[in-house]
Amino acid sequence: MNKQKFIIILILLFSVSLLFSQEDNFNKRIIKLRDDKTISNDSLFTLLSNWNEFPQPDSTGVFIQYYNQINDTLQAPYIVYIPANYQCQSKTPLIVYLHGGVGRQEFIEDYMEHIQDNTFVQFAEKNNWLMLFPLGNKDTAWWDLSGINNIKQQIRILKSNYNIDDDRIYITGFSDGGSASFHFALVEPNDFACFYSLNGYISVGSIVTDTPVYISNLMNRSVYAINTDLDRLYPSAKMKPLMELSLQAGANLLYKEYFGIGHEFAYADNEVPIMIEHMRNHVRDVFRPEIYWESWSSDYSHCDWLEIVSLDTAETAKAWQKKYQIEMIDDRIQFGFYHDTDYDKPGIKVKNLVEGECVAKEMGLVPEDVIIKMDGIETEDIDDMDSLKTFKARGDEVKLTVLRGKEQIELHGQFPDTTYYDAFKYNKPSGAIRGTYFGNHFNIETSRVGKFAIYLHPDMVNLENPVSVKINGREVFNDNVNIDRDFMIENFIKNRDRTALWVKRLIFDI
Repeated sequence: MNKQKFIIILILLFSVSLLFSQEDNFNKRIIKLRDDKTISNDSLFTLLSNWNEFPQPDSTGVFIQYYNQINDTLQAPYIVYIPANYQCQSKTPLIVYLHGGVGRQEFIEDYMEHIQDNTFVQFAEKNNWLMLFPLGNKDTAWWDLSGINNIKQQIRILKSNYNIDDDRIYITGFSDGGSASFHFALVEPNDFACFYSLNGYISVGSIVTDTPVYISNLMNRSVYAINTDLDRLYPSAKMKPLMELSLQAGANLLYKEYFGIGHEFAYADNEVPIMIEHMRNHVRDVFRPEIYWESWSSDYSHCDWLEIVSLDTAETAKAWQKKYQIEMIDDRIQFGFYHDTDYDKPGIKVKNLVEGECVAKEMGLVPEDVIIKMDGIETEDIDDMDSLKTFKARGDEVKLTVLRGKEQIELHGQFPDTTYYDAFKYNKPSGAIRGTYFGNHFNIETSRVGKFAIYLHPDMVNLENPVSVKINGREVFNDNVNIDRDFMIENFIKNRDRTALWVKRLIFDI
């Protein structure tokens, strides 16, 4: 793409206030409608479902950087791309792209420059789609609750200001971004139509947070995953068994492999057009008549029209609540440092070290060291080191020659022995629920669930007729249901979702 085609706009802190002011104005308008008693519940539902009051941006064909206020001391930057032909009266798809290396200490510098060449932007411009580029760091990692809520909040802010098609929001990313695409599908799929994991690892979120995920949850959305055979982190030979296990668990999964490629997005030109076409053909269906959902936490309790309100882990799990597991081997050769990508002299400059124990720390490597040799062989750049690492195995000794200031020193270390571990954490008790509906009749089965909720929408059921609910084979509810005006408004303000505009929440104790 011709970079000069785009105008790059950096919005400073005062613009953040403007964006939130627009969001606040949005909330006030919706509350005013709620309080207007001349508008019937049915009319209010129709008005909100067809909400189309969005400002036309002053500029299009631009990248704009905003900030999301996480807490009193932390602002998370994010960048929005507005296509040249964006029109505020037309529903517009949104692609959310998550970068790799999210465990870094600071947010990526000059990220605006990095995304100019993002292959997805070319297609977003061509197809007139919006794009969202969140930035993450160790305090807003994609799989931490703070990071997940950060992205959700960014989407909701954008929904207040841009006419985003609720049923055409897609999330993708490379490396950590690919792993996070999996993780959102596993724990927080509601906003998205599909998930596209590029050179990711489905278990990263579970391993890093030391919390469970459940691959049966992948039945609720389409997942499109790609791995490569020469990937030093997540080679397809190791990832494929996990994909096969996911299919056994009922995942809605398309899996691909590319050969002769390492941990790089070298297949972008070939694959991105295919993924864009896949996005065209897949829209979100929040009213799908069958849901399975399993969770251990109230933070990840909701999938479309079904919610686990509370658990009853004293109960015995039903046979259909299965735990899928596979043993993984850890034989990766890693030092455990991030290199300075802006360093343009011979050698590899250490920017910082990863958290926790690692070979680099044990060797005494520190930030600002410049690695010039590995085992006596010169390393001009990180590619040289990666090539040398292919000759190493777990348990091998290693020597690095570094420049520390003006002094040249040698550091000695040893890679740890090969270890084995479970792919998924199951260290917290969980409950599961599966539900179907046909007409106005809901059939719900529960396992270790104390209380659950069903969300209703006029596109699911005919509210002129009674709604019946069976729980574990016994009918517990059969009655007419009316629109709950306050709940509908509360839900709309919270989620900004014109499709998933739930009008009633029915709660049941088991």
